[in-house]
Amino acid sequence: MEEYFAGLRKIKLRSDNVHAARWPCFYLVSIGIFLGFLFPPLGFIAPLFIYLFLFLLLRLSLSTCPRCNKRFYSLLNIIFKGSFYSKSGMWAVSCNSCGLKLSELPEVNEIAISSHKDEWFK
Repeated sequence: MEEYFAGLRKIKLRSDNVHAARWPCFYLVSIGIFLGFLFPPLGFIAPLFIYLFLFLLLRLSLSTCPRCNKRFYSLLNIIFKGSFYSKSGMWAVSCNSCGLKLSELPEVNEIAISSHKDEWFK
């Protein structure tokens, strides 16, 4: 079971990276496009961050499930459904092949809140 946890932690870390880099890459690409019009040598900023985000997406989509050794995510599901780990929907993410859930990690169960009232009354 510990090898499952190690594999799921790796997938969770990769999906956290995609989740954290999504908006900064969008803003830096926008700034890079704007700066590329003003001063063309700075136009390399936009493709640099596009490649960075595509690398993170590809790395996440090639993550293998620790149980069945097939892909945990599908690249099309990540792009079109946005079905990678997010802090609000971590219990809903599961392997495409065998159904192993990302929420089976012990630390995820500790963080999960049973209802919104529990958070309000802390």
